[in-house]
Amino acid sequence: MQHEAPSRRSQPEQLRVLLIDDHEVSRAACQALLRTEGINVVADLPVGEDALAAAVELHPDAAILDVTPNDEHALQLARRLGSLRRPPTVVLTSSASRTVLDTKLDGLPFIAKSDLCSSEILTAIRRYQDTGSL
Repeated sequence: MQHEAPSRRSQPEQLRVLLIDDHEVSRAACQALLRTEGINVVADLPVGEDALAAAVELHPDAAILDVTPNDEHALQLARRLGSLRRPPTVVLTSSASRTVLDTKLDGLPFIAKSDLCSSEILTAIRRYQDTGSL
């Protein structure tokens, strides 16, 4: 588990991202790519209370959260992140298709896991940096 304390941004447009995925290798790969693209990954954690606490403490702009169709804990975490006083933009990702998850997504942005650390997620994050929405 890695945390970085909130810091004064030298570049106001730099996006602060919290990665939440139960697979450490996936988090590490995505974190490495995002950082090479200038994205500030403030923490990478498995699904759970520590991830919620990190969101409260670190105030990320966005949280990328891996979910599975039968994992109510991750879906509940997504809802709890969205209800924080200063909620991050929550982006869900999964190896399951949008069709399988559709009724559980609650309207949250979704990116297929195969695209999580690809140009699609980077494009979405850059769009967020430019427009404030994904």
